[in-house]
Amino acid sequence: MPMNNDFIIPVDSAIQDFREHLKCHPRTILSARYGDGKSYFIDAFSKDSAVKREFQILKIYPVNYQVLDNRDIFDIIKYDLLLQMGLNDMLDPSQDISSSDAFLFCLKSNGLDLIESLFSFAGSFEGVSLLKAIEKVGKGAVAVIKSIQEAAKEYKKYKEGDIGVIDEFISKVGNISIYEEDTITKIIRNNINAWHKKRGNKGKRIVLMLEDMDRIDPAHLFRILNVFSAHMDLSYKLATPPNDLLIGNKFGVDNIVMVIHYENLKSIFHHFYGENTCFEGYIHKFADKGKYVYSLREESLKYYYNYLAEVTNLPEHILKDVLKDDRLRVRTLRELVNSLDEVEQQIKEVKSCSVHITTIMACMRRLGLDDNEIVENFCCAAEQNKIMWLKYLYPYLTYLGLIKDSSIKLVDREGREQGFYFQESNTGLVVGSLVGTQGHFYEIHEIFQQLLSLVSK
Repeated sequence: MPMNNDFIIPVDSAIQDFREHLKCHPRTILSARYGDGKSYFIDAFSKDSAVKREFQILKIYPVNYQVLDNRDIFDIIKYDLLLQMGLNDMLDPSQDISSSDAFLFCLKSNGLDLIESLFSFAGSFEGVSLLKAIEKVGKGAVAVIKSIQEAAKEYKKYKEGDIGVIDEFISKVGNISIYEEDTITKIIRNNINAWHKKRGNKGKRIVLMLEDMDRIDPAHLFRILNVFSAHMDLSYKLATPPNDLLIGNKFGVDNIVMVIHYENLKSIFHHFYGENTCFEGYIHKFADKGKYVYSLREESLKYYYNYLAEVTNLPEHILKDVLKDDRLRVRTLRELVNSLDEVEQQIKEVKSCSVHITTIMACMRRLGLDDNEIVENFCCAAEQNKIMWLKYLYPYLTYLGLIKDSSIKLVDREGREQGFYFQESNTGLVVGSLVGTQGHFYEIHEIFQQLLSLVSK
């Protein structure tokens, strides 16, 4: 039985729609149900040639962070973003940092070394080779590291002196930590600005994509949302005129995309903050122009039937008789794909089959239909056109030893008895009705039950 290696639904139109969406939505939510193929869509979107010409996508996965109790998740996001920029050749080794900024970094981190801090997280990031990260990010950050090392010496002198003054300063800085431009943020912003000015990058948009946010701890989820949202209204809160650090998106990226099912986010919000809190008002601060809902529901059903027709040689209208589309609509795209994955290994081979009935039976089992429903659906379809179905069933009936003297006798669910003969010829199989038959009759549902026994559970 031939089986394709992939069940692939074209997403070209969705890619085009999302491209246009990003051009007018600086911050957005990419919403799709779990298992509906959004990861596949994001991968296809990232690899699309037109997208590559217009966008530089930086994907990070906060769900993979091994967050310690004393570590702010947004600090890790900054390091992860810096790391991803390095892996995408977006760090400029000529970029330097002022000694005052480096000194501030030492104050806030209590002397934490940049290299140690940066690569202590590397094992938690998605698909990152530590050696590759050190080679590429280390090269881009060498000037920063040297500046911070020099500032650390000055920090030690201050630490030995009036530590009360330093503690007070750290406290003041901490009070505005959600807004302020710390050293790592400046490194990111400066390198993004430099990258935009390079030949070939002008007009290209940098997209920061936060993936798998459905699976992150609610406290971390809303911490991330709060930081990105607070950045936008900082000038109003501080009564400060807007400037290039306070307008646009944090870090200076052109787009921020949060990948999460919108309805899940709403439920998590009400569970976390209470049923009477206003979710729409909250989320509007982040995605003030709306969201992008990704759905391939109708396309997935169409391609599922098309794929089944190809691998079973059953016409699509017959497939829809035995596997109703309302049973498919409640399944995710992932469940549809899994129902087809190496399904031939679940079926006992019957030679000379041109129509693979047991394949669709195996898929139906994987989709959660019980055996009684599977048999009933096939019985209903077969009774509408017994001659056609007997042609489909002939190799199975022969394998199961149900054909005697090139004929079979059947009784339907209404108790009506009828015999049929089979005649093979050069032009194909001929099936006709017999008159005046006697002997053992098989019930139709009994035949499909025996076929189902050829499918392992």
